[in-house]
Amino acid sequence: MADSPAGPVVPVLFDEQAIAEDLHHLPGGARVALDALRRELERNDGLPMARVKRCDAEGRDGTNLGGCLKTYVPWPTGRFGLVFVPAAHPTRPLALRAFAFGVRHPTGSRPSVYRIAHNRRSQAS
Repeated sequence: MADSPAGPVVPVLFDEQAIAEDLHHLPGGARVALDALRRELERNDGLPMARVKRCDAEGRDGTNLGGCLKTYVPWPTGRFGLVFVPAAHPTRPLALRAFAFGVRHPTGSRPSVYRIAHNRRSQAS
């Protein structure tokens, strides 16, 4: 991990197919927020670890995201969330692989980013 004035920075790799699928189901503001985060990640060579939180191993909604991490988009209280798993990186000790993006706590029948991440992990098993 590289260091910045804000502490360690970890590179972020995107599962582009999964994120594109998520964006297809979200309002235009989601793409704007994610594009701004991507520019920031590129500019800073990653995401400060201070902005990474652990997902609940067992969520109140029945999700199981043990071992996953998250950040809010935009930081610090954004409407959207990005869920990661640790991943290998060719030149750094570790990276985060973003595999789900969406609304953190939606109203109505739309699934949360946490439900999307849970479903993807369940399908991959």
